Amino acid sequence: MFERYTEKARRVIFFARYEASQFGSPYIDTEHLLLGLLRADKPLVNRFLRAQASAESIREQIDAHTTIREKVATSVDLPLSNEGKRVLAYAAEEAERLGQKHIGPEHLLLGLLREDRCSAAQILEGHGVKLAQVRDELAREPHQSEPARDESVTMVSARPDPRAFWLAGNGVAIKRPETCVIDPEVEVGADTIIEPFVQLLGKTRVGTGCRIRSFSVIENCTLGNGVLIRQSSVLEDSTIADGAQIGPFAHLRPGSEIGENAHVGNFVETKKAKLGKGAKASHLTYLGDAEIGEGTNIGAGTITCNYDGVNKNKTIIGKNAFIGSDSTLVAPVTVGDGAYVGAGSCITKDVPADALAVARGKQANIEGWAARRRAKQPPKKS
Repeated sequence: MFERYTEKARRVIFFARYEASQFGSPYIDTEHLLLGLLRADKPLVNRFLRAQASAESIREQIDAHTTIREKVATSVDLPLSNEGKRVLAYAAEEAERLGQKHIGPEHLLLGLLREDRCSAAQILEGHGVKLAQVRDELAREPHQSEPARDESVTMVSARPDPRAFWLAGNGVAIKRPETCVIDPEVEVGADTIIEPFVQLLGKTRVGTGCRIRSFSVIENCTLGNGVLIRQSSVLEDSTIADGAQIGPFAHLRPGSEIGENAHVGNFVETKKAKLGKGAKASHLTYLGDAEIGEGTNIGAGTITCNYDGVNKNKTIIGKNAFIGSDSTLVAPVTVGDGAYVGAGSCITKDVPADALAVARGKQANIEGWAARRRAKQPPKKS
């Protein structure tokens, strides 16, 4: 239903849904559409307000007369109220009346005024915004609005996200914006590439020149410049510095700090973990309550055992250390700068700088044992 909507008009709908969710409303009503209009195109509304009125006063008026309930998650699809549906239908009619193929914020404003008994129309009229006046002025001096987006790409969602379309027009390359979910307070730098089915939630900040690959979910995170997030990674309340690489299938839990050019790879989970510049944890690893120094390599299958059944304890690994695969580090424990931990070790004591720690059973080879065992087995039936 939004094929003819300009990007700015789509943003109105998106912000209206956001406003409804913040008020805890089960549907998008006309006052939410008005607030969405103020967010997406405040100059349009201010153009018709009386001199003493302002967009801020409209918001204050709506806030004062609205019952605020428990917030609804922004991922929940909220329907339009019946009045809201009529506003959208009127907006389409007003576009046709003006001989315009696209539907912009100005037509949504006219639609609100035509639904004259709704709260949004009464608020606008109380501030001197009249339907006939707006119609006449728009006919004389049309509102500057961009054309509708090219809809040659098949829409796969009945709930397009105008925030994604807006970012796509501001230096961000979004491969399939109709598949993405991007919250209103998210910021994305220019030259960043966002692949299909990405979710950017909360107050996430993404720097310039990043790439976020498909099916990743990022919430309340800060990403520096040139960051690569590979497929199906989940990031929460974490900080990722310039040039770092995350994933695929990585999980950064709250409190993770990933340093410049560090690498958190396949099926690695972090929680309150700080990785220094150039540190790597590439495979199948859990780093909880840990501090990893610059240039350190964490082998596959490494675990920091941070919970002793009562308290959470910290593991500290220095710079340029090497932790062999399948090692367990029982916190609290410290591994010094440049130290090595042999694969398969269970480390329970501090390792000095530049030392080698090996903590595993001694290997014994018994010559001929396997052959003698097979000789005792009865022959297999064919």
